[in-house]
Amino acid sequence: MDISATSDRFAVVIDDESIILAGMEIMLDTWGYQVLAAEDVETILAKLPGRPVPSVILSDYRLRDGWSGITAVRAVREAVGMTVPAIILTGDTGAELLTAARTEQISILHKPVQPNDLRRQIDALIAAAA
Repeated sequence: MDISATSDRFAVVIDDESIILAGMEIMLDTWGYQVLAAEDVETILAKLPGRPVPSVILSDYRLRDGWSGITAVRAVREAVGMTVPAIILTGDTGAELLTAARTEQISILHKPVQPNDLRRQIDALIAAAA
């Protein structure tokens, strides 16, 4: 575990590909995060009550059941009542996504994302929100 990470850091991760979800969960855990990870937004929203406010939300862009990363982040933010820093991980480069992300104050990282790049982005977002 990274000694610079604090145990009060809590990440929400949403990705409908189980192997990616598991990898993200393991990586964030090694960085010292508590992690709530699920393949769908409904599971996240059901498990969120009683947990701390997330430090960061990480989501794939294209999710199941008509959800997008944008709507997923919006739902989690509404559930906790705060504009939590968020990153969408995607291969999509469309102008519509970029405009929506900018409007919702969500960062975009294009796949493939290197772990060090992701960590720097997470750290920067959390620092800016503090």
